[in-house]
Amino acid sequence: MNRLVDVISRLFDLLAGAVGGSAPLLMLVVSVVTAVWALKLFQIVTPQARLAGVKDRLLGHIYEMGMYQGHLRVVGRIQGDLAKANLRYLSLTLPALVALTIPMVLTLGQLDSRFSHRPFAPGESTVLSIRLTETADLPLVRLDVPEGIAVTAGPVRDAVAGTASWRLEVLQAGRHTVNVMAADRTLGSRELAAAGELPPLGEASKPGWLHRVLYPGAPPLPTDGTLQAMTLELPRRQTRYLGLELDWLVAFMVISLLAGLALKDPLKVSI
Repeated sequence: MNRLVDVISRLFDLLAGAVGGSAPLLMLVVSVVTAVWALKLFQIVTPQARLAGVKDRLLGHIYEMGMYQGHLRVVGRIQGDLAKANLRYLSLTLPALVALTIPMVLTLGQLDSRFSHRPFAPGESTVLSIRLTETADLPLVRLDVPEGIAVTAGPVRDAVAGTASWRLEVLQAGRHTVNVMAADRTLGSRELAAAGELPPLGEASKPGWLHRVLYPGAPPLPTDGTLQAMTLELPRRQTRYLGLELDWLVAFMVISLLAGLALKDPLKVSI
């Protein structure tokens, strides 16, 4: 799974480079491409002829209900037929919804990592926090920072919770690797990105492959290490679409939905 996430991240990097690092343009491209593959996958998984027939019956029952509004017994029968047709429609589309889940989760993870946060600018500050599984190492914990990063406060240790925090200041542009040390041992590393237009970024790093899938911008922690969590506060990204500032998820849903409705007939997909 980690290898698959790496491949998808490289594809998104190529797309970001192709659009010149423009966040609105990347969102447009990804949304349209997502609409296309989602429609084609839906077409492959669902029996299109049966689905079209069930949809026609649904519309027929709706029109029928409008014609017999004054006949309660007839309307009651039509409502029963409408409920049965709805269940048949759901039974035909449910396999497609299941098939769409994994590629959609991978896509949403990539979008979240690139549109929720932005790289640091020189002069900005942040807080790096860690939580240890072995509190005995807490008094020994320190940070090893490169020249482009300055530690301006900390560590602030909480022996009960097993946590430590530092305030850092970004001094210059670039990609700076900060190492969490305990004596001479490296417990974990975290990169502070102060360069790039749309790099994958994530605040919380945790062990496990699922975290890697959901948050590809946050490097995973070793499952057998003493670091239980590492959190880096990141600046929020603000993106405007045609002059309107939208959350990335809202923008993705709107653009992909409009693209899907516009392309379903040219692609000959019944939904």
